Amino acid sequence: MEPKFFEDVKVGDKLVTPGRTITETDIVLFAGMAGTLEPLFTDMEYVKKSSLFGRRFAQGTLVLSISMGLSVQLGWTQGTAMGFLGIDQLRATKPVFCNDTIHVDVEFTDKKETRHTDRGVVTTRRSVKNQDDEVVMTYMHTMLIRRRSAEGKPAH
Repeated sequence: MEPKFFEDVKVGDKLVTPGRTITETDIVLFAGMAGTLEPLFTDMEYVKKSSLFGRRFAQGTLVLSISMGLSVQLGWTQGTAMGFLGIDQLRATKPVFCNDTIHVDVEFTDKKETRHTDRGVVTTRRSVKNQDDEVVMTYMHTMLIRRRSAEGKPAH
């Protein structure tokens, strides 16, 4: 996909990411990297006996991180992204289990000019879905992106 500048974004447009399978390795490595070294994510016997689901599932922050990466892989922000502004209304609605495959539906919901002529604010609604097309997470993602008029100019 071609990168989108602020002027290219149309509210209501939708994109769908490729899928990615969440592996046991993802879950264990993320727990170590993030420091979430709880038995819930590191001890399979504990998971079998004491978790709500009796099987390994992904940390919500792992699902969020991978969903953001999948969205970047679409390519629409390559060379136009200027900054992350925030996530709102984050909800984990279903667990993501080991070996589930997720993808993200991205919908452009808002865009606003700023007082800086080189950038604008874009908000997307992101729905993370599993292989059965069930929504497992939703959130609003807001970022700064470059305006076409600023192409080739440094940001101030």
